[in-house]
Amino acid sequence: MRTPLVLLTLLAVAGLAAEPTIAVVDFEAVNCDAGLARGVSELVRAGVIAIEGLRVVERAQLARIAEEQALALSGLVDETAVETGRLAGADLVALGSVTEIDGAFTIQLRVVNVETGEVLLGVSREAGYEGWIPRTVRGLVEEFAGAAGILKTRLRTTPDEYLLGYSGSGAIVFHLAGDIHYLDLATGEGRRLTHDGLSWQSAVSPDGRRLAFSSRRDGNLELYVMELDGENLEKLTDDPADDDAPAWSPDGRLLAFHSVRDGNWEIYTVDLRTKETVRLTNDPAVDAYPAWSPDGRLIAFESNRTAYTGGYEVYVMRADGDGPSHLGAGANPAWSPDGRLVFVRQTEAGGDLFLADPDGGKVERLTYDGGAKRFPCFTGDGETIIYDDTHTDIFAFDRTAGDVYRVTWQGCVVPTWGPAR
Repeated sequence: MRTPLVLLTLLAVAGLAAEPTIAVVDFEAVNCDAGLARGVSELVRAGVIAIEGLRVVERAQLARIAEEQALALSGLVDETAVETGRLAGADLVALGSVTEIDGAFTIQLRVVNVETGEVLLGVSREAGYEGWIPRTVRGLVEEFAGAAGILKTRLRTTPDEYLLGYSGSGAIVFHLAGDIHYLDLATGEGRRLTHDGLSWQSAVSPDGRRLAFSSRRDGNLELYVMELDGENLEKLTDDPADDDAPAWSPDGRLLAFHSVRDGNWEIYTVDLRTKETVRLTNDPAVDAYPAWSPDGRLIAFESNRTAYTGGYEVYVMRADGDGPSHLGAGANPAWSPDGRLVFVRQTEAGGDLFLADPDGGKVERLTYDGGAKRFPCFTGDGETIIYDDTHTDIFAFDRTAGDVYRVTWQGCVVPTWGPAR
């Protein structure tokens, strides 16, 4: 196994550019969950992106190349990885594996010179259990950074041990182990907002001061609202049926939600001042996951009313429930600040992110890596989409660069974005 000093020497001998380009391909899963291995590769990619002195190939570009060449992005041998890197115009390729034996994990990382096929660096570290994986990966990336003679990664761990692989403006709230948590993307500060072990979906108010969420603390799912510091808790709905998926109106006066209180899932609103509820949809199919447009005139939602498609589709209606129109196949719609819709659509690769106008025009595919993406939402500047994948953790998709960053590593799911407080 070559030492870090050897890697630095070989980089110089190979005549690579002062800022070599590297492609990080998905790690191979050996006797472990494929989603875990993909998560490790995302964490490595996030760390490498943070290293000054390296240019990183966008994962979306690698996915397109793999699709065109009928290649897999994971489990690649060195020769196939080198070919993928060559097609992507990279100088280096990073690849590796995650192996589980009796609950312990071994993570291997190799860096290969695309021009010569030579392994410049091979390192292996053991993680005693899954919770040690983040710091193990961070150590691997730092060793690579030191080997290349450039700055170390700037990954940060929050006080609550969420590993923050992406930083940006604003904050996300999310579900973890039965409770709702808060994470400031800029500082990495995290805190727990509920303590009942029975809370689920949440949404930050437009002014960033309050949190709406659903909880089973009284036996069935009801909607609650409180300040982001946990004060002034108020129960908004009180019905024997489940009420879930709250979404704030832009003026902060109403919450849209879905409920089965009338026999099947329909969209409703509740007035935060009077607690009056109004039913907006009335269809035998499932209508769920409402989302308000930025101007408050429209509400998008998912429904399986077009049953012949075999799945859910996105609909858009006026805020009073009138004039529902069919946008196309997809689920979990959310609005961009400029009034477009992002949603999850099933593709040959799995669940990918798509963007479209509210009338169904200008449909744009954003991701190509599949998986099991859910609950996308935009950051305030509209440049990044936060979502959870494979029901395991939260990721961020940079619309400009096309890169995917892993945001958390603890089983965090169901994210929503809001202004930082």
